[in-house]
Amino acid sequence: MFAYILLQCSFWDHLPTALALCLLPFLLGWLAAYAWYKVGPLRDQVANLTTANGKLEGDLTDLRVRYAAIEADLDSKNNQLHKLRDDLMMCESERNALREQTTGTGGSGKAAKSVAAAAATILFAGTKYKTDDLKIVEGIGPKIAELLNNADIRTWRQLADTAVERLREILDAAGSAYQIHDPGTWPQQADLADRGEWDALKKLQDELTAGRAD
Repeated sequence: MFAYILLQCSFWDHLPTALALCLLPFLLGWLAAYAWYKVGPLRDQVANLTTANGKLEGDLTDLRVRYAAIEADLDSKNNQLHKLRDDLMMCESERNALREQTTGTGGSGKAAKSVAAAAATILFAGTKYKTDDLKIVEGIGPKIAELLNNADIRTWRQLADTAVERLREILDAAGSAYQIHDPGTWPQQADLADRGEWDALKKLQDELTAGRAD
């Protein structure tokens, strides 16, 4: 009887420890399952975000390429616009000359003026130029032509006889906007134009980029 009592006392003394040992694996398992339940969706979100980020980077690259293409197309359109404006100015000048001819002397005088006007106009590379129009030289636009005229360079022959160093001085004096231009081939182009060697001039210009030798 006494032994039975001792056994009962020992059982109740160790019951909390036994319960703790039984509950601990259960709690650990429950915590592990809960953590897996929470971490799994987070992993899926991270994977989805990584995929979305890669797609966005690809889209950004495509947009950059399209932006560069649009900029290049815009530059081309601007160059065409400047060329069309020059053609318009030339046409207006020719129209004014024709008006003067029709209001001037008649007969042989009109015929002589018409011949002179035709001779003073040159069709080169699809564009009409007046004789000694400096804009026929690739790399020279209306602003630079005006700068050269102000420096007493008004004809193709004068430009052909001008040293490249002098042309560089004129551009440098006009400011930073003109210093990026390279006048290295301008005298050569002007010489070909002055001598009427249009095929040679066209071949030379085809090898240039904005008046620069590649």
